Amino acid sequence: MTPPRISAPDAPRPSRAVRLVALDLDGTCLDVHQRLAPRTRAAVRAAVAGGTTVVVATGRMYRSALPWAREMGVTAPLLCYQGALVREQPDGDGAEAGPVLFEDPVDPPAAEEALRIARAGGWHYQAYQDDRLLCEEDRPEAHLYARIAQVEIHFVDDLVPVLRRGSTKVVCVVDDPVGAARCEAAMREGLDGRALVTRSLPQFVEITNPLASKGRALGRLCEHLGVGLDEVVAVGDAPNDSDMLTVAGFSVAVEGAPDRLLVHADAICAPAEQAGVADVLVALDLVG
Repeated sequence: MTPPRISAPDAPRPSRAVRLVALDLDGTCLDVHQRLAPRTRAAVRAAVAGGTTVVVATGRMYRSALPWAREMGVTAPLLCYQGALVREQPDGDGAEAGPVLFEDPVDPPAAEEALRIARAGGWHYQAYQDDRLLCEEDRPEAHLYARIAQVEIHFVDDLVPVLRRGSTKVVCVVDDPVGAARCEAAMREGLDGRALVTRSLPQFVEITNPLASKGRALGRLCEHLGVGLDEVVAVGDAPNDSDMLTVAGFSVAVEGAPDRLLVHADAICAPAEQAGVADVLVALDLVG
């Protein structure tokens, strides 16, 4: 059963006063063309100005999420790499990044095994170290990711030494629905619990530390900020958001989200292009 629209008169409401809102980026705040609806921008800025802590919770790299957080007026720490990294924003002293609060990188042997599986399957594979995107091959899939994330690609001859030094997460980019499903299944079978395998955008097969998730990172950040999870509203659209919606006191899924996410949602909102996040903030009286 699909939950009611958040704007409906009979839609449920949080049982506690809302102190923090956790927002996924792609598919939730940003549409498929990487556009932020002006009404979403204005609503998030108004919520922050009104005293609500807004947290960006994304699979993106820190350097990729930071410009969008700033565009929406978000000043709280960023929850990035599917929760594998929680990092403060720069404090204005010219630094490119703030201090790291929490990090759960991929176990190097698991990352190497994922690379072996990707090579055998012919799937594009990329790693992330020191907030840099690292690839072995100059393939269209790498440029697809870089275009969406708006980051530079750093090419290396061999990713194995990189992985042995540690990677925040690794990703296979497979721009074919059937191939992406095969890649996800092969990773799940081959890694056998040594890493968490999930999907963010349909073509991104994300591989992280099994302890790393948006839900766990949100819980740790809330404890750091002194906010109870029952005072949190979470909004997301994809399977990688499911545990975040599960731990939050009140959860909203974007309309059209898969059933495995809808089962964790108290309500739904309109898609990003229709400024569904703004509808959530207005309905919950978080916008003055």
